[in-house]
Amino acid sequence: MKTLNNIAILIPIFIGLLGIIEESLIILALVSTMATGFIQIIVGVIYWIKFPKSIHIKIYFFFVIVFFILLFTIIADEWVWLLPPILCIYISTLVYSLKEKNHEK
Repeated sequence: MKTLNNIAILIPIFIGLLGIIEESLIILALVSTMATGFIQIIVGVIYWIKFPKSIHIKIYFFFVIVFFILLFTIIADEWVWLLPPILCIYISTLVYSLKEKNHEK
């Protein structure tokens, strides 16, 4: 899970750094953040399968669902775009603090 999460985070960073050489890659880096979100949802599903009783993963998926509901119902304002970076940090924190044994359930 940690490797998959690292890949998800590094994709837009790497492409963004290539934007120093070619400016058009900065736009690609912004678009690649969608891939990061998709990969992190996969990481979240794996986490949930391993630790189905963890309250932390339930909180993560609750806010993922809230984000998509707000996005597709157009209830939210510009502040809704704060949720993806917060969710990215949250799932990364869960994955990096993961202890294989005696994990909180």
